Amino acid sequence: MSSKNFLDVDESIIEKNLLIQSNEEQEFEQFVSGFLNPESGKLVKPAPGLCIKLFKTDKSKVFINLCHHAEIPPPDDITREELVEVLDSKDPEKFCIPLSIGIEHLETDKSDVQVPVYDVAVNSEFFNKCQNDDLFQTFIVCATIEGVAEKFKIDISSENPILLKNRKCIGSLQQHRIQQRPPRPSKFKKKPLIQELNSKASLSQLDIHVKPEYRIYVQPEDNPKNIILDVWMPDVLSSQEIDLKCGEDCLLLTTNKQTKYELDICLPYTINQKNVNVTFNTLTKILSVISTIFSSN
Repeated sequence: MSSKNFLDVDESIIEKNLLIQSNEEQEFEQFVSGFLNPESGKLVKPAPGLCIKLFKTDKSKVFINLCHHAEIPPPDDITREELVEVLDSKDPEKFCIPLSIGIEHLETDKSDVQVPVYDVAVNSEFFNKCQNDDLFQTFIVCATIEGVAEKFKIDISSENPILLKNRKCIGSLQQHRIQQRPPRPSKFKKKPLIQELNSKASLSQLDIHVKPEYRIYVQPEDNPKNIILDVWMPDVLSSQEIDLKCGEDCLLLTTNKQTKYELDICLPYTINQKNVNVTFNTLTKILSVISTIFSSN
């Protein structure tokens, strides 16, 4: 069965609905900001790693504690040669590193002067990889500096950062709340191990199928009456690009973009195919499918 109740939601409609229904506003904000409720996030205490000393453009000192924890999602596993390829490309951001950046806190340095400190946590396995390769270490240090500068809107000189040899952090490391959220999709594509020469079709012409990030939940939790599926497709511009078919206990979603999204899943409940509501939010790029659940009685 094909669902036909598509609706492109513009910003004005969102604002009007949220002003009336405060509960929906809270749920929407929680989903967009964390993909799960903040209460469901996990507080972790990262381990010390590197202490980086930097200077703002006004010559004042800034410190970054580059720390790590296994709960933080790792980036794509790429080789040194692939990283060189990324750095030489015109789009270095196609290799994304998940960073957890804490709030600014003041600490006292060895000169007994209070200085701003920022804790930035990365995946432990990736941190160890950086420790064993100077190129990866330079890359993560630069990415960390850019992340802090962008988040706090401060001018930090990334030239000649000083990695303190005798200390792994300054002050006490903050706790970080690790939440499951839609990760920023990586643009990095590994080259195929086998590639046919003189092929009539170029790689850019081939269909690339991507499984989108999604979440399934029910309402109410103790006695489910409705099932909700949220799918994040950042490359989709409108509902006209989406084809959705719902069965009694399954769902097939495809798009007609050059980079094609494809999601084929089994649902944990039997749904009412005649009562399926589908909306696509053009701002958040989230497709929401809502249906009533058939009672097992």
